[in-house]
Amino acid sequence: MKPMERKTLNDKVLSDVKLPEDWQYFLTSASAFSYWQLGVISLVYPLPNGQGTLVLLDDVPYLAEEKPLEMVEMFFEAHRLIDYTLMRQTCQLLPALPSNKVPIVNAHFALFPIEAPENSVWLNPLSIATVQSQASDSLLELTNGLSLELPIHRKTLLRLSSRAVYTLATYRQDYSALLQAEGPPLSYVPLQDTPFGSLLSKQELLQQWLLTPGEFFNQYKQQEYLQWYQSEFNPLD
Repeated sequence: MKPMERKTLNDKVLSDVKLPEDWQYFLTSASAFSYWQLGVISLVYPLPNGQGTLVLLDDVPYLAEEKPLEMVEMFFEAHRLIDYTLMRQTCQLLPALPSNKVPIVNAHFALFPIEAPENSVWLNPLSIATVQSQASDSLLELTNGLSLELPIHRKTLLRLSSRAVYTLATYRQDYSALLQAEGPPLSYVPLQDTPFGSLLSKQELLQQWLLTPGEFFNQYKQQEYLQWYQSEFNPLD
């Protein structure tokens, strides 16, 4: 089956509480996800039947057999990107970074889970266009037009998004040899010209640095070395 063409999805709404026609559209039309494909992931969403994951890569829908966290880890491993286990350990050691619902980042995008990572929806904060409160849930619209009903409060979503953007800015500051900026975190992460982007731009966390340059990189490398050392010199082997 050929991949679906990139297009807006402004007539589709996804929810985890029912299986409407919009879910059937993706289940019957999306191609199998290839982990060797490069691109920007905007959404990782567990299928309602628990048998895999919907992935939006460059706004094209694909289906992966793995659950969300496994899918995310496999994608990052295939492209030799950051290791999520080490990412979580690093964030827990640096108070300025999130210690739960930890995002994962690379030079091009960030993803964060809205619940426990293993089987959660993962969102790219730069792909969120609008968010509206809806009882105890939120109704989101992505920049590609797809709408999502998610079990998360608007304030919580905004907080998790700003933390993910800050983490992405930190990564870019420490790892990018080409991107050198002077100024606050947002000088490293241009936001979309959307209502949600405007909300993010006003978040206190994104107005100043809470880490010194290189602090994230050094801590991550320490965790990477420790993992290698333990695997090579495990006394139980």
